[in-house]
Order: sequence, then structure tokens, then C-alpha cells
Amino acid sequence: MTSTSRLANGRPPSLARSLRALGEIVKTQRVSCELNLLDTADYMNVSVSDLSHLEDGQPIETGELIKILNELGMVMLVMKKADAIDALHAIGEDIDWPQGTAEPPRPRKQATSVPTSPENTTPTLFVDFDGTLHVGASYIDENEQVTLDTGAPLLEFAPLLAKLLEPYPSVEIVLTTSWTRNLPLEKVISFLPPELARRVVATTRNTTARLGYMKDGTDRTYIICTFASNRRLTRWLALDDRAYGIEKFERVPGELQNHFVCLDPSRGISDQRALDQIQEWLVSIHTTPAV
Repeated sequence: MTSTSRLANGRPPSLARSLRALGEIVKTQRVSCELNLLDTADYMNVSVSDLSHLEDGQPIETGELIKILNELGMVMLVMKKADAIDALHAIGEDIDWPQGTAEPPRPRKQATSVPTSPENTTPTLFVDFDGTLHVGASYIDENEQVTLDTGAPLLEFAPLLAKLLEPYPSVEIVLTTSWTRNLPLEKVISFLPPELARRVVATTRNTTARLGYMKDGTDRTYIICTFASNRRLTRWLALDDRAYGIEKFERVPGELQNHFVCLDPSRGISDQRALDQIQEWLVSIHTTPAV
């Protein structure tokens, strides 16, 4: 097959049996993000020629191919053709294999239910730094020294959060701060007071937003929601000044509103309204039995 055709539901097919077919899938995904070729290449930090060649069905380096697919929110699976027929059928695609394939298609298996992992009821706080635990945007120099454009003290509001959490030792922290992309994790955690540092269990550093979300400013919200969903968290709260477009990620209207404390970056969590919301969440999750 040298070109792609659309499925009944409007999605491009998931199977690319040629570079041209792969290029069309990549281009369709880029266009769906409402990005032009130049902006997309800039976002991905890849050359325009590589992206253009890929979309035109021409070969590019494997590393660049995987990077482009990842940035567009896609993955490439490699498997035996005999296994692929079951995988493709599971997502609603029927493929007519060409004659002479190395392995003939085998009879389709009866679909079986896959057990899901249990929900994670651990109380979890997603915590940003800039505009949350202090006022101002951070600058990290080549010597890994951090300063704020406001001249304010780093993490000046961290003691407020530590005091709120003191009666609740089971609460864990996931860091969403961009500092984790520029500094070693150990150093990032070292800025926190010990009472908070020992609660840190993970970061969202390896959760990447799709280009469309980066473009409309909802990337932080997407990252938090994706991390929470992947870890099957049910009792979580995000403290952030960049949590935009929450409703965009709701399956049911209003389902995520109580999971976010949308902060004023000029006040962070020092805002009494924010402190009240955090306190209400803490009381609620420790008085309501986990379902």
C-alpha cells in the first residue's frame, strides 16, 4: 500500500506499509494541530527539511523520525504480521495482507478483556514552583544558580505548604516545575524544606504535551491530567498558575474543577483563597473513605 485511506470514523489508518503512507499520517496529525511546517519544526527542534522529507515519503534518520512521532503524540509499534492483525482489529481496522508475506495471517482471536490496574488512592499534590511557591519567573544560569526576575526569595511560600501538610503524613508530592528539565532532580528537591522534600515521589518531566496543547497554552494542564490518568490517581490536587483550559480535558463537565487550584502568579499559595482550597481538599480526602 503506497497511500493511506481514511477509516469510517475519520481517523487516518494506523498501519503504514510505506514511507509515503507514514508521511501522510504524520502530515495529517500536524495539520490537525493547526500548525504549519515551520512552526512544527521549531517546536520539535528538528530541521524543516527532515520534517518536509518525512511528510513527502522520503527517508530520514531513525532518531529524527522517532522524535517527530513522539512530539506529535504518536508511537511506532514493531511486531510480527501475525500479531499485528489482532492488534489492528482491536482498534477497528481490517487489513488485507498482500500475497507473499513472510507469515500468513492467522485466524483472528476472540477478544478478551484485559484486567486494569487498581486505582491509586494515595493523596497526591502536583506542585509547581514559579508563581506557586514564590512570586516571579526563574532564571537558571550555566552554573545552575537560580534567581527570580522579581528579586523575591526562592520558594518563600514553601513553609506555608509544609505547615498545611504537617497533620497529613500520607500526602505525596509530584513536582511539575520546569526546573526539573534544567537541573538534576536532587538539586531541585534540595531547594525545598525537608518537610516537603521527603514527600516528593516523582516529577512530570517525562510527560510531554502534544504540539496543539503547547500552541494553545494548555500543555501544563494536559501534562498533569495525563500523569494522573496514567498513574490512576483518584485523590489528587494540582497547585499551578498555568493550569489553563481545564474544561478541555473533562469527559463530564466540571469533573476536574476540584482537582486544580488555579493560582494568581503574583501571590502564589500565599493567597488566602488558595490556602483555604488546599485545606478543604486535605480535610475532604482524610474524612471521606477512598472508593
